Amino acid sequence: MYGGIHITQAGAVDCCITARPNCSLSRSGKILVLASFFLILSIPAVVFTAMGAWPILPFAGFEMLVVLLAFYQLSCHENDYERITIEGDSLVLERRDNVRVIRSEYHRCWAQVVLQCHSVGQQCRVALRSHGTEQELGRHLNDELRTELAHQLERRLGCQ
Repeated sequence: MYGGIHITQAGAVDCCITARPNCSLSRSGKILVLASFFLILSIPAVVFTAMGAWPILPFAGFEMLVVLLAFYQLSCHENDYERITIEGDSLVLERRDNVRVIRSEYHRCWAQVVLQCHSVGQQCRVALRSHGTEQELGRHLNDELRTELAHQLERRLGCQ
């Protein structure tokens, strides 16, 4: 499940690149999938309980709880993003992970884009490097979009 990048240019901002995860299932869709799953899981549990195999109930309940927790975890991260804003000599990297927002600021002339693609089957890695620190980018993107992100950043960075 990979998201996409969105590039905008407006006003005083030279460039704003936003990467988000792909959250294709709406809230009502999630409720429908969960309700269907719970219905499909509870029917055999009730039938087996009626036949005297009552120990299946705790396992069915545990399975429902695990699926519910997985959907909760996905919901917590559906608004995550990475935003790179280039304005004048400043480059700002803003990253949201659940409720935590981390903001790093770099000088545009000193920032470098690092793109590392290894052998087939391994992921490409994109990072922003400046003054000995490195921030990995594109965690919501597939290899093709990471490579595109790196090329877009390389074109827009550097002193003019």
